[in-house]
Amino acid sequence: MKTKAFAKVNLALNILGTRPDGKHDMDMVNARLTLHDTLDIEPIDAAQDEILCSAMKLPVINTLSQALDALRPYGLKNHYRIVLDKQIPEQAGLGGGSADAAALLQALNEMENLNLSLDELEKIGFTIGADVPCCLHEGFTRTQGAGERVQDLPSDWSFGILLVQGSSKVSTASAFAEYDRREPRQLDIDIVQDAVRKKDIGLLYQTMINAFELQAFETLEELEQVKEDMQDAGLVRVMMTGSGSCLMGFCVDDDVMDEAYDYLKERYPFVWKGRVGK
Repeated sequence: MKTKAFAKVNLALNILGTRPDGKHDMDMVNARLTLHDTLDIEPIDAAQDEILCSAMKLPVINTLSQALDALRPYGLKNHYRIVLDKQIPEQAGLGGGSADAAALLQALNEMENLNLSLDELEKIGFTIGADVPCCLHEGFTRTQGAGERVQDLPSDWSFGILLVQGSSKVSTASAFAEYDRREPRQLDIDIVQDAVRKKDIGLLYQTMINAFELQAFETLEELEQVKEDMQDAGLVRVMMTGSGSCLMGFCVDDDVMDEAYDYLKERYPFVWKGRVGK
């Protein structure tokens, strides 16, 4: 069975504080992209699972192995060979590892007739990673708590996006550690959700916000250059995708987006053009 694992971006990201369990209390508007990894999943007659990825060497414990282990108590019987075609870059704020886990949970739930509900898959997914519950959903979501509370924002809205990641990388753990050293800011997330509801691209451009952005631009000099290059290429709104070092840019003119893609792909190791939404 082949299945797609879709990346996500944060159109809005606020950090409300730290919970007693040590996790951060978040408030986010997330959106699925057409960018995706592909998982080729097949049962094997073996004593253990086999996970392969040609693009990178995965650690022994990874989100796919964790997803397999998490489903064993729920009746998962077979062992599997999983071949991962990796297209979502690491430490980019795009939820790549979480998307892979979410896609595998959904696929195995279907393949082995486990009959787990979405709510059950979310609870299982949250034990693997905070972004896994969100990645189980399509389209747009409002995600709160430490990532375990996900509300669908029903919409058939879709619009263009261009992603750029330079050589700098930011792990989620280091992003939170740096944020905790700073004075917190409270951001308006409701207005971003309203922009999605209204399909108002102008309002969305004006209101998208990311609590990690100020610190990231102060600590990673390359980000400012990437942003300037994206703006010089004609993108009218440029911001971080999440906690990582990838930037996303927007423009309603498809010709400008095409020209920006051609200009930027000659300068940076990861440049991708696609769609936000379903």
